[in-house]
Amino acid sequence: MHMKQLPLVLLLAILALPRESAFSGGWGRTFAIEISGDALAQPIVITDPTIVEALSFWVGPGTGFSEFMGPVNLERSIVAWDRGEATDKPDGLVSYKVRFLLEPQNDPPAFTVLYEPDPQSDSGYIYYPTRTNSIVTHSVEGTWKYASAQWNDKVGDAIAANLQSFSAQ
Repeated sequence: MHMKQLPLVLLLAILALPRESAFSGGWGRTFAIEISGDALAQPIVITDPTIVEALSFWVGPGTGFSEFMGPVNLERSIVAWDRGEATDKPDGLVSYKVRFLLEPQNDPPAFTVLYEPDPQSDSGYIYYPTRTNSIVTHSVEGTWKYASAQWNDKVGDAIAANLQSFSAQ
């Protein structure tokens, strides 16, 4: 191989990587979502690929995917970015710590957010904590955002089912 061909070969290799590993510092795809909180008897671990692969924290400001990888499927985002900052979030909602566990599975790194579902509106809020997420920076850390409808449906349902079984015991 000629040295002039090397940049093209490297570019093609990067483009062949799965979208979620191409710019994630060597980490792979999300293989599980772990939800914990005082209202739960034990953490909820979602491993169903149809749910895990449908929800992504990699989508949104600061990820660079739209610049480098073309159009992004915003339907996978955990945040409704188009709604901006959630300045009207009610106080007193129950908070859950949500960890996105990434490959490799033997010692997975994690991306952590807080989630507060609002049972009055069937919606919820996502908070990107500062200094706890070294994997990706969205430049919006430290603010509450509106959770996406898909996030509220899938994760909200998992929490509700767990709360019902916990309170029935």
